[in-house]
Amino acid sequence: MTKLAPLGLVRLEGIHYYVRDLERSRRFYCDKLDFAETWRATPELERQTGQRSACFVAGNVQVVCSAPIGPVSDPRSRAARFLSKHPDGVGTLIFEVEDAARTFALLEERGATPIDEVATFHDDGGTLRQFSITTPFGDCTFRFRERRGYRALYPGAVPHQGGGANRFGFEHIDHVTSNFQTMKPMLLWLEHVLGFEQMWQVAFHTSDVDPARSSGSGLKSIVMWDPASQVKFANNEPARP
Repeated sequence: MTKLAPLGLVRLEGIHYYVRDLERSRRFYCDKLDFAETWRATPELERQTGQRSACFVAGNVQVVCSAPIGPVSDPRSRAARFLSKHPDGVGTLIFEVEDAARTFALLEERGATPIDEVATFHDDGGTLRQFSITTPFGDCTFRFRERRGYRALYPGAVPHQGGGANRFGFEHIDHVTSNFQTMKPMLLWLEHVLGFEQMWQVAFHTSDVDPARSSGSGLKSIVMWDPASQVKFANNEPARP
């Protein structure tokens, strides 16, 4: 296969978790991990989306947590829809890109499934352009954002000061690890749609580590990456018994 043009990824900007208890997440990130709470959703955005959101930051790591305000049957809330089928988990991975329109065009040309068109937002600092696509990660979507001086984390977010000072020295998100029953669909999608390349692979069984064992489990892992941005996905599946 001909090497695909890079999407123009800059970095994995952040992770969006859907949780049932936002206060529990706040205690975990701020009190335990010493993250700072830097953004919250406005009351207006909460009414529109049916969910309450907060962003926790340490170094270049951004974690947004959203919890439904009402029941999981609330159609306004993506957090509610996600949690009606799953435990607390990652609903969206957010990537900063150089040019959202170019990234959108490349992805659509390669067979990606957009959820929406490129949307443009403005504030007193500049412009934000973003769009989202579905993925082989089940109900986890990918969002791509182009920032041109835009100050807010996202439309409807307002600054907040609280939490810690990153005493543990978190710097950035190095990679995303995912476990599959079979990882080939994800590998092919990363290669043929996102244009990622294989970085390395490993396979082992418990008996490889401890030959005296007569039983155990095995793992196959393949890491795909975008060399330009160094965004990496470690994909795992069970090894044959």
